[in-house]
Amino acid sequence: MHESRCTVTVGEDGVAQLRLTRVASRNAIDLAMVEAIAHATEILQADDRIRSLLISGDGPAFCVGGDLKYFTDHLDTLSDELKTMISLWHRTLPQLSELPYPVVTAVHGGTAGGGLGLVWCADHVVAGESTKIATGFSALGLSGDGGSSWHLPRLVGMRRAKEMILENRVLDATTALEWNLVNRVVPDTEVLDTALERARWFATRSITATRESKQLLSAATSSTHREQLAAELDAMIVCGSSSDARAGIKAFVEHQAPVFSDR
Repeated sequence: MHESRCTVTVGEDGVAQLRLTRVASRNAIDLAMVEAIAHATEILQADDRIRSLLISGDGPAFCVGGDLKYFTDHLDTLSDELKTMISLWHRTLPQLSELPYPVVTAVHGGTAGGGLGLVWCADHVVAGESTKIATGFSALGLSGDGGSSWHLPRLVGMRRAKEMILENRVLDATTALEWNLVNRVVPDTEVLDTALERARWFATRSITATRESKQLLSAATSSTHREQLAAELDAMIVCGSSSDARAGIKAFVEHQAPVFSDR
């Protein structure tokens, strides 16, 4: 029997859940795990019922990064194995981050290595008190993947990024919050419920506004001021032509809760 890697479900509330289920290996990433998540991402992209996504991991850890046992079994072809796995992983992570709806990631326990890509792609991160975040690559003689070298300088600054990547500093949940790597820290017993509540709240928001906002924020670090202002204008014109904007403005004026229905 093959070990389960992940599952995808979609609730009636529009909240999709991507759960890592390779519990015995603490959700370590091997080629089959990458392929499973890539396939799950294709399912998520194709389902227009979805209004938000919750990513979580079963067992004692969210994801400890690469499966070192798998790599040990392939040391003679390690470079080829890394090329195959990381190429697919790096095609999948941008697809997750570019989903038109909010992505919430719930982490606990070991959260490391390439598995951090599932943290970096999120719009909101809830961490359990047991969370330990580390890149881990330098201890293995590796430079790293999953987007850490791109995201960390933007999230924590270059000095701290070098500390995490070159010195392999391990951050506890409190420090991860202080360093802007997560949005909220809660007891482990409350992680899933807290993250699910946030995902359900996001599911009530406008898909059109969320999509345009995410695109603007993604471009912000590489755009000039004038380019960003032009992009904001274009995005507002798109939003202004949507039924969600009309519903939102009307509800606000009438002191009602808006009901957004754009897909």
